[in-house]
Amino acid sequence: MPIVSTATIGRVSSPTEPVSRRSRPAKAPLSRRAILDATMALIREHGVESLTLRDVAAAVETGPASLYAYFDNRDVLLEWALDAAYADVALVDAADGDWRRALAGTIANTIDTLASYPGLATVAFGTIPRRPGALRLAEHELALMDLGGLASDTAALAVDVISQFVAATAVEGTPRPGVGRSDRGRQEAKAAYGADPELFPRVARLADALTGPDERARRDFGIQVILSGLATTPSPPSPVGLDA
Repeated sequence: MPIVSTATIGRVSSPTEPVSRRSRPAKAPLSRRAILDATMALIREHGVESLTLRDVAAAVETGPASLYAYFDNRDVLLEWALDAAYADVALVDAADGDWRRALAGTIANTIDTLASYPGLATVAFGTIPRRPGALRLAEHELALMDLGGLASDTAALAVDVISQFVAATAVEGTPRPGVGRSDRGRQEAKAAYGADPELFPRVARLADALTGPDERARRDFGIQVILSGLATTPSPPSPVGLDA
């Protein structure tokens, strides 16, 4: 199965670019790309939660109303920002046919890319990926699973499972003041897990194992669970009515 190149992505499903009315040489022409670049920079520095259209407009030296000629609203802008992050993911090729290693590497790279934009992965929840960056990523994952001999319907569902795992793991890795898996947080969790061994004997006994692994260990274990499951999970049954 062919892999869609970055050059091809730029020619697929791109909305018509509004014509900027700027003519002053001291100010760069306003464009969808300039707005998106400014958005990505603000998210990387401050996170998604604090992002406002006013901040983006100030970064590109325009008024907030001008942004609506390029993006319908903040939610749409964030969906395009998420897709821009997907487009930046380094895809790992299957050297010597090792599709599992390539898929694991691609998943890890996707998590790392999303995590570098705090909170951006939350945009993936409840949305259906349909833009070029996401399709590029899905195409690569499907090609690797095709190389591994997985059934098409299994691979199709796996793309969705991978996407959910990636988003959840990236969100979990986003630093939040007073929350997270800091050393202090781990110690507090460990104390809570061991507080009532009579009521929660297994939790208390495994308190160290439940709180010990760092983010990378948890990520890598999750990836291996997905890959092992793909190799052993039977193809899903056809929806009712499609077998007739």
